Formats: sequence, C-alpha cells, structure tokens
Amino acid sequence: MKEDLSLVEQAQQDILNYISNNSNCKKLPKEQELVEELCVSRVVVREALSRLRAMGFIETKRKKGTVVVVPEVFGTMKAIVSSGLLDKDTLRDLYQLRIMLEIGMADYLYQNKTNEQMEKMESIIRDEYELDTRMASATDDGERYEIAKELTDIDIRFHSLLFEMTGNKSLIDFQYILRHLFTLYFPKVKRDPKEMNIVSHIGLFNLLRTGTPDAFRTAMRLHLNTQIVCQELNLERKFHQK
Repeated sequence: MKEDLSLVEQAQQDILNYISNNSNCKKLPKEQELVEELCVSRVVVREALSRLRAMGFIETKRKKGTVVVVPEVFGTMKAIVSSGLLDKDTLRDLYQLRIMLEIGMADYLYQNKTNEQMEKMESIIRDEYELDTRMASATDDGERYEIAKELTDIDIRFHSLLFEMTGNKSLIDFQYILRHLFTLYFPKVKRDPKEMNIVSHIGLFNLLRTGTPDAFRTAMRLHLNTQIVCQELNLERKFHQK
C-alpha cells in the first residue's frame, strides 16, 4: 500500500508511473521539475533516480540528460547472484528455476536451432567423450581432479548452448546466472553409479537432431534428475564450509 512506502520508494514508483504513462517520451523531466511535480525534496528525487539507474530503467547521458532505456530482465539478478550473499533456500529456488526452464524450452529449441549451433554441440560432445576416456584411464588423483573440473566446464558449455539455441534474449542473459550456479558444483573425481545420468548429453543431442519436442522434454527431465538429487548435497557442502 502507498502509505507503507518510504518517500524514496514512492518517488521511485511515481517516476515509473510517469515512464509508463508517457511511453513515447524517452527523456525524463529535469531533476527540479521532478521535485516540483512529486512534491518531495531534491535528495529524495536523486535517491529514487539512483535506484532506477541501478535497476537499468534509466541512463544519464552527457548533453541529453536522463533517458529511459529498456532494462535487461536478468540484469539486476546477475549482480545479486554473483554477490555470494544468497542463502541456501534462494540458491535452491534458482536451481529449481533453471530446471523448469530447461525442461520447458523444448519447443523453442526445435524452432530456432541452427546447423552451426548443432555443430558446436557436437564438438562439445566430442570433447566430453575424450575427457571421459582420459578419466577412465587416469590413476593419479591430481590428474583425475583436473579432468573432473574440465568435465564440469563441459556441462556448463552444453547447457549454456541450449539457452542460446532458444533464440530468447532473456534466456540467453540467464546463462550468466546458470554459469554461477554451476560454480557451486564440486568436481566429481569418482562418480557414484546412483548419480549417473539416465540420459546423457549425446542422447539429448541425438534427440535434437531427429526427435520431437515432447521426447526431448521427457529426456531432459531424466537428464536433470541427477542434478535434482545432488543439488542438496552441493548446497549442504557449500554452507557447511562457511
């Protein structure tokens, strides 16, 4: 409710309302004009503008003043996620959001994938196969750990490419957040058979080549089942170290 907002929050909302009601106007009134229009102090207006600038709604340009811009949907979220300040419950929610997006993006993948992207995915899978082969023959723990880190990077590259293949700009921006979530994974030097994916990356790739969106959705759900099971362990280990 309006009375629950601070002066700065109310001024911020009033400025957003002005932008919404004047969609053809790409430039905000001058600071003093906003002071008079909103009946608040210059300090309040400056703080409200500062917050809107940080959120990506406005920019201040030399000789042009304060102009309205289209904000990145995940722009603010990027800074929040990379801050390292999120608690376990919030990180769990983000993991679950990522899983929902990957299962739900199938139709857009089939509509927008390109031959170049499919070739890029095939290259990722070849790299993964080579690393799996090296891991199978490695006996030194240090070497196995380094290979495990490379395999984690392969996982990031594969799933980031899926977001790119949708052609959806907001989802592509979400890749940054996805990459940060993957940094919470611990490299798997020894793989528990219970944690093995029922559907591998190559299985998903083959479905993208010859399958259907419905089949891909089912396969992706099975593929991500491992990460659903293991995410709690990753989060517990992360917060136990603090």
